[in-house]
Amino acid sequence: MAQAIRNRFAVVAACALVVASLTGTTSAAETTGRASEHASQPPESPASPVSAASVGSVDAVIDGQRVRQDPIAPCEVDGQREAESGAVSVDPVAGFGRGSSRCRMDTEGSGAAEAETSGRAFTSRVLRRYGGPLLRVSSYSASCRTVDRGSEGSVELRGVRGIDVPSDIPSNHTVLIHGPDESQPPLARVTVNEMVTPSPPDGSMTLNAMRIELFPEGGPDSGEIVVGSVSCDPFG
Repeated sequence: MAQAIRNRFAVVAACALVVASLTGTTSAAETTGRASEHASQPPESPASPVSAASVGSVDAVIDGQRVRQDPIAPCEVDGQREAESGAVSVDPVAGFGRGSSRCRMDTEGSGAAEAETSGRAFTSRVLRRYGGPLLRVSSYSASCRTVDRGSEGSVELRGVRGIDVPSDIPSNHTVLIHGPDESQPPLARVTVNEMVTPSPPDGSMTLNAMRIELFPEGGPDSGEIVVGSVSCDPFG
């Protein structure tokens, strides 16, 4: 099913906010697609905010062989700040089309660290051998920036095929993919608009446009595929 996830057209509002509170209290979740505000005492002398991004990565074991692709077109605000990549094939797991990442520091305004990444033509055929679907995303992007005591970000996906997603996707929306025999363990677990925060929360976050876990309950293969990833940390 083709699916557009785009804030501007209000098809899906995919956004997230995480805050390290100075008060030591934790509030409830605000709205769908927006994370709770979390309590954590920030460092007494925080370092400068940092950010990082990449187009995607793979770390899997297929037919007993390790298949690994380091982060594609990675950037860091305190290192290489811009990167681009052509098409990357990670046989037999996935393929990534052209993509780019950018990390920057807003030195003229708030001093926030920012990161963004975008890519095109992601495909994964690895589940086909087990009767599963071809997974495809025609284009995707993710971005984040640090705020006063935390981080905020958003995810955009277009042309999602191989899984059904609702018209309004909250953070950490998960879909299990089964083969022809649905009584068997799932072939994969797909998390869309994934937000990862440490425990206890400290205001940092990682956003993944999509993450695919192969045979999450055990099976012939294992590992994960990450599609579009950004990270922001207000306290370095």
